[in-house]
Amino acid sequence: MKKWGVSARKVACQGFALGCLIFIQLVGARSARAESARKVEGYELLGTLGYGYGFWKHSGNNDREVDPFGVTVGGDFGYTFPFGLRLGTDVGYAFGVKHQYTHWSGEVITTHASSITWGASIGYDLLLSKVTLRGAADVGLILLLDEGTAAPWMYFGPKVGLTWDFRGVELGVQGKWMIWVGAIQAGVMAGKRF
Repeated sequence: MKKWGVSARKVACQGFALGCLIFIQLVGARSARAESARKVEGYELLGTLGYGYGFWKHSGNNDREVDPFGVTVGGDFGYTFPFGLRLGTDVGYAFGVKHQYTHWSGEVITTHASSITWGASIGYDLLLSKVTLRGAADVGLILLLDEGTAAPWMYFGPKVGLTWDFRGVELGVQGKWMIWVGAIQAGVMAGKRF
């Protein structure tokens, strides 16, 4: 049976191999589902540690250049509905970065500012075989803290996360883009779903 230049034996072997692969995947997925109680639904509390980088060096209260991001710590709390929709809130504190620049007057200025963020998000948690992929839209308030003054500002942007459930503890990575502020943040997270 070499009508199309391929032997029937080769086609049968490839078909059998493909069938075995599909069977193993289905049985493996079914047994993994029976062994683990992974779910998307429920409350989730996560601690975060990351680093932020600001593209714009500015301060809202004067003409000083500041970088209020750098090392960032925070928390994330949310509820995910059975169909994957997640509503959440997060808070973070960025320690800031020491920034040295030459002012338009010729004076060399060194600044060190920090920031506090608080926001809300709406997103979707997609449960994959070993990980949960999260995409969300984030909006919130950022306070730029510089020399005892606080300059409020709004931010919004996308947030993407990937978590892995390891023995009841969720470990993952997350990235966030704060569009109006001109900053990105990336880091690790760990917590618990209950």
